[in-house]
Amino acid sequence: MSKRTRFLVDPKVQWSIAARVAGHWAIFLMCLVSINVCVRVFAAVIHQPLWDALQSALVAQAPIVVVMFVLLPVFLRDTLVMSNRFAGPMYRLRTALAALAGGESIKAIKFRTGDFWLSAADDFNLVLVQLNSLKDENEQLRNEIDALRNERVGV
Repeated sequence: MSKRTRFLVDPKVQWSIAARVAGHWAIFLMCLVSINVCVRVFAAVIHQPLWDALQSALVAQAPIVVVMFVLLPVFLRDTLVMSNRFAGPMYRLRTALAALAGGESIKAIKFRTGDFWLSAADDFNLVLVQLNSLKDENEQLRNEIDALRNERVGV
């Protein structure tokens, strides 16, 4: 299979995951800055007033905050790309099931190398073979019934 061309396969799922990562990132940033400020204030309060120690501790956090904001898009992009490995297969499986439910004839599905749940495609394909076999058998039996009815009417 070719490389995915869509960045978001299932936007609802993938954006909710990205929002969760961004939330965790924000909590981590607050904790990191809080801990650093507390340590700096406790160490500096001996030599300077509390307000001055707090101000200098907050200013000292600027590089950490800048680095964290630079890393946020990297974290989110990697999360969205990684989520394609499970959102893509589930999207393909859902569309194939919807097509089957709509009476369409479909081919076996195949997931991309590196996707999660490769065995789900194999299981789906087995069910598809069985379904197609049952459809063929059903059609054959209908034809036989119609032939028997025609023979009976012709007698």
